Amino acid sequence: MYRVFASFAMLMTLGLAACGTDWSAGPDDGGASFSRRFHYYYEVDCRYDAFDQPYDCSDTYTMSPSMSVDLRITHDGYATLCVDDECSYYDPGEYDAGYDHGDRYYDFSGDDTRMVVYADGSELIYIDSYKGYASYYYHDYYDAY
Repeated sequence: MYRVFASFAMLMTLGLAACGTDWSAGPDDGGASFSRRFHYYYEVDCRYDAFDQPYDCSDTYTMSPSMSVDLRITHDGYATLCVDDECSYYDPGEYDAGYDHGDRYYDFSGDDTRMVVYADGSELIYIDSYKGYASYYYHDYYDAY
């Protein structure tokens, strides 16, 4: 019996050493996949400064037509971001993920642009740092500015 237990313990030790301390197969969320479709009906446009702060914002207005966003992230971290059926594809190291407002967000950066999508769909932010403006999109009416 001791020999069986010792063999099992050695296999577990070898398995843990091979995996390392990071058991996740995908992004920072433990390797889970994510697939959601969001619809945004409201927009706020702002000027955007070099310190990543919006200012001089418009009132919230209704968009017509609405904007749809599909975000799919596989368990190994590959992402597909589609805005009104125009899709972009990202490898695991080409976007960032984090937490803000108490929810997870995904940050996709281009040359002078960024698109931040919140995992609950509450907000999408499009930032053009070259032109110095940002657009905030919401699925519910939101008057924060």
